[in-house]
Amino acid sequence: MRHLALLVLGLVTLPAMALTNVDLYRSEVVLDQAAKNADAQARIEGMKEVIVRASGDRNAVTNEVVKKALNQSSQYLAQLSYGQMGEAQTLRMGFSAPHIRSLLSQAQLPVWPAARANILVWLVEEQTDRNIIWEHSPSAVLEQLKGQADKRGLPLTVPVGDFDDITGVAVSDLWGGFVQPVGEASQRYLVDAVLVVKAQGNTLRWTLYDQKPATIGVTRQAPLSGSNNGEDAAVKMVNQLSDYYAKKNAVVVANESSEAIKVRFTELSDAVGFFTLENKLKKLSSVASIDILKIQGNQVTFNVHLLSSPEEFKQEVLRAGPIKQLESVVETPVVAIPEPTEPTLEVTPESAQGAVESNAQPTDESTPLESANTPTAPLVPAEQILVYEWQGKPYVYVAPAIEGEIVITPDVTENEAEPAVQ
Repeated sequence: MRHLALLVLGLVTLPAMALTNVDLYRSEVVLDQAAKNADAQARIEGMKEVIVRASGDRNAVTNEVVKKALNQSSQYLAQLSYGQMGEAQTLRMGFSAPHIRSLLSQAQLPVWPAARANILVWLVEEQTDRNIIWEHSPSAVLEQLKGQADKRGLPLTVPVGDFDDITGVAVSDLWGGFVQPVGEASQRYLVDAVLVVKAQGNTLRWTLYDQKPATIGVTRQAPLSGSNNGEDAAVKMVNQLSDYYAKKNAVVVANESSEAIKVRFTELSDAVGFFTLENKLKKLSSVASIDILKIQGNQVTFNVHLLSSPEEFKQEVLRAGPIKQLESVVETPVVAIPEPTEPTLEVTPESAQGAVESNAQPTDESTPLESANTPTAPLVPAEQILVYEWQGKPYVYVAPAIEGEIVITPDVTENEAEPAVQ
């Protein structure tokens, strides 16, 4: 009994942390049995869903780096199995969290953390009468709302509809926008925000109180509101709410490629060749991004961030042409060694007397003082650099013909010159 009391006391004293951890990296897609490569298409669709959920950005799948990665979706998979959704077969996928986060950073897309605000949804539908839709109520709007919220990774809580809910708030309170009773009825749920939705046919009007229920009607924080129309009105509403929270909480992390290699190209004699080569590298499906490290003479060294293995990159580079592979080189980065500094000693009568006495005794050539001030070079590992020769033809400028230009030949005097073009 004493242990039970301690447990209850611990639960009471714990802070009410309502943030919900969303499983960002799992998806389930119905297989199109009529498609030629049903599994491959399902993997791509599942990866798109994960990228949108993890980034909070609906347009993330149009990013050039992401589009390359989608063609290599199997490299991002961690788990794969088949399931059933009604009579349709599905493909269940679990993607590697580190690989997806690395991809988002390579594409310079935001990352919406998995700990997300939990929203309590009070849904009222007007049909013959106005009714509150509870957690297990049959409602097409509620099902659509839940399905889209799951895709976007937006945690929702729907009231269970027990005695406390039924007696705690009335339909007229929700429909009329009476804040005080809505806030009081919502306090029994550990949520971060409260959403009131009024459905009339294909029209949804909603109000979001982005605050703890206990502060609704107490503080002067203004709610957010909107309306959506059409058969997919609930989908539109969830997208707007997800975009709002993603913009509020998502961050763009530093570019951390899962793997990068250094590549040097020689025989780049003009700017046209350099830009042609740079564009070829950026278009390779194995390349996420490139950084220019050094340009010296007719050579340029890149740091290439990879989406796949170095072997695949090497094959793609040679296929891109006109490029010839040379022998790789190993270089050790040059590190500047600071010059030795002379120690500064403060001379006092006592130290001067000690110095005179020490001069009378033989000393070791290397004293602790000298070794402490002798700079040492830091250990820097050697780096392998892939080397290629650019074999593109040098750019030759051809001046365009100018209408009315006078052409003079050795057989024609200046006075006899005729316009070449009439």
